[in-house]
Amino acid sequence: MASGDAERLEAFIGSAKAGGVADAFIVDLLKQNGWSERRIYRAFSSYYERALGVAVPGRGERVEYANDAFMYLLAFLALTAWAFSLGYLFDALIDRWFPSSLDASYFAQSFRETVAGELATIIIAFPLFFFVSRSIIRGIAARPEAADSGVRKWLTYLALVVTAVALIGDGIWFLYAFLTGDLTIRFVLKALVLFAIAGAIFSYYLSTVRGPAVAGLRDRSYGAAAGGVVAIALVIGFLGIGTPQFERELAFDAARVADLRALATGLHDNFGTAEQPARPVTAPRSFAPAEISSADTTDPETHKGFEYRVLGGPFYELCATFDESDTDAADEPFTHPPGRTCFKLDIRKDY
Repeated sequence: MASGDAERLEAFIGSAKAGGVADAFIVDLLKQNGWSERRIYRAFSSYYERALGVAVPGRGERVEYANDAFMYLLAFLALTAWAFSLGYLFDALIDRWFPSSLDASYFAQSFRETVAGELATIIIAFPLFFFVSRSIIRGIAARPEAADSGVRKWLTYLALVVTAVALIGDGIWFLYAFLTGDLTIRFVLKALVLFAIAGAIFSYYLSTVRGPAVAGLRDRSYGAAAGGVVAIALVIGFLGIGTPQFERELAFDAARVADLRALATGLHDNFGTAEQPARPVTAPRSFAPAEISSADTTDPETHKGFEYRVLGGPFYELCATFDESDTDAADEPFTHPPGRTCFKLDIRKDY
């Protein structure tokens, strides 16, 4: 509390007490004029210390500060987790909606892994943030003096600094892209997503330090907006990656492709080069699994052996049954539709 405010309060309380006014009436009167209970009781403490010549014994303030620190740190950590994950989730979705030829060949797999990780973080962190923030608001409504907590103000200003840095960085990033001619649609959308998330967080917490710490309409509006955006992101994210069963089927298909590729490499290494240059290379009529190093010759889900058939000369087929379709060029020549698929391969080639 500023020294001028403290002196004004103490002077008023001293004059009121000299006039015989009851403590309870003084407290209610000051509260109606905008003073917090914490400031009022501090002024009363100073008044009675001077009047009685004995310091007011203190107890519990450190516990309150520790509780404030725990609640606000938990809230801001949860906020950071879900806000960053929300931004990364939209980044991944924008990359998928507006693909670039510069994207890595493993983008499809990395998209599923990225989105799954961000969805998991949002599902855990957002409800935690919501309930902790609600608890903080209820605490301030029950104890208005809690709004004057130094811990609350320090941590709130720290959150403002972090979001301000994000907004400044977003502006620099956008201007740099404009000046270098890299202002693509997906870049603009990513910049807008970052600006919207950081801007909303900044404006909310700035309003809590410049205005009332608790404002029903404001808090409900921001809460509803955040909840709506998160709900939309979760729906789009789950639609993008599919159900857990679908993900499991994709994982089995990826394992099948990896095993088939390793099997083809093993066949090439063992039979793909002729011992005598004049002798043509031919695919073996059969082979023992032990002859093919580092290759699993059985389906990872059914544990049945992959089918192998000689086509003549150096050509042969490997067959497997897949759960889902795969058209990713990175998996050539093992791209496949769902169901039983045979791949015509050349033993002279290393896949």
